[in-house]
Amino acid sequence: MYAKRIYLLDLGVLGGDSGWFLPGAAGGAKTYSNRNATSQWLEIPVSAALIEHPDGYILFDTGISPDAMKTHEKGLMEAFPILKLTEENRLEKQLALVNVKPEDIKAVVISHLHLDHIGQAGVFRGLRTPIIVQKKELEYALLMLWQGKGGAYDYSDLEPLRGANWIPISDQKFELADGVVAEFTGGHTPGHQMLYVKTESGNTYVLTGDYLHLVKEMELEAKGWLLGDAEEWHTYIRKLKYFLSKPKTKLVAGHDVNLWNNFPKAPKALE
Repeated sequence: MYAKRIYLLDLGVLGGDSGWFLPGAAGGAKTYSNRNATSQWLEIPVSAALIEHPDGYILFDTGISPDAMKTHEKGLMEAFPILKLTEENRLEKQLALVNVKPEDIKAVVISHLHLDHIGQAGVFRGLRTPIIVQKKELEYALLMLWQGKGGAYDYSDLEPLRGANWIPISDQKFELADGVVAEFTGGHTPGHQMLYVKTESGNTYVLTGDYLHLVKEMELEAKGWLLGDAEEWHTYIRKLKYFLSKPKTKLVAGHDVNLWNNFPKAPKALE
């Protein structure tokens, strides 16, 4: 039995220079023939996905901490400021739109441990909800923080999860339930993973995490400054494009500037 439906949760808006996401001239970099090029300032959604499955609810990512502008490293928040995060964008409020509470969640899958994906996971610590993350992602995040090189990993996000019910995996593919598969991609961070979800209606949705911030990255087959491992990223991109060529397969890039033009917000659903 496959997933019944997917709810996309609106967890606010971040800002950032287009060069973080798009390469070279596409990101606004100056070139020999265009030395007056300028980058764009993009407003990107922060989102998560709630999968309603006969085996139980599965949550993919958790958004950014509402207090991040105060608690996180200043330079990081200057680069990626929170432009919108109201009470209605809190994870609990978004879940409530579909009459779900944090204690109803069977498992949380984290694409990677950057601030805008792990930031509200603290609500699950006391519930002992399984938090599924690639082992190398958890190890790398802690290594960077212990060396004082956290970057987009922030101690404020991970410290509340000390002792949580972590499930570190090293699998290329990990099936959580029928038709719900986490797949390692790397590319953006050492342990980045995406989620593939097949629904009862026969559709397959590919939830990209930050392997793709913008759909345009796939069109260009290139990424901006947020590219981590180029070999991993470029090895995976055409595999992804081939998969997306299959019938009834849809791409959901959770930060894409057109996300809410192309897909409905909860309480409406993808089926």
